[in-house]
Amino acid sequence: MKRICLIDDEPDFTDITGTLLEFQGYEVKTYNDPREGLDAVNAGSFDAVVIDIMMPHMDGLTLMRSLRSGAYGKSPLFALSAKRLSDEERKFLLTNEIHFVPKPFEPRRLVELIGKALGA
Repeated sequence: MKRICLIDDEPDFTDITGTLLEFQGYEVKTYNDPREGLDAVNAGSFDAVVIDIMMPHMDGLTLMRSLRSGAYGKSPLFALSAKRLSDEERKFLLTNEIHFVPKPFEPRRLVELIGKALGA
């Protein structure tokens, strides 16, 4: 079973999206604090990580930089955001091969993207 870590500061979002991914056959761990999510990802073994860009305490881009420089150098990462990205942010996502999903989105779209990235 493929393991996914979902990090977003909105509990309703992580509950709904996590349940949807579990229904698709994934094992999902959710975190609403990016620091806890980063610790869990570094301590565990996930096949993909889904991260909101705008979060308190640590923004998603900082979290993704940390993951890309460590054990998740080539693992599928997905960035979610409702904000308009700057040119620098878009360049970071592109050069680090991070999938971007603008919010709001159809949840099934995220499921499709994760499935393609994981070869499902």
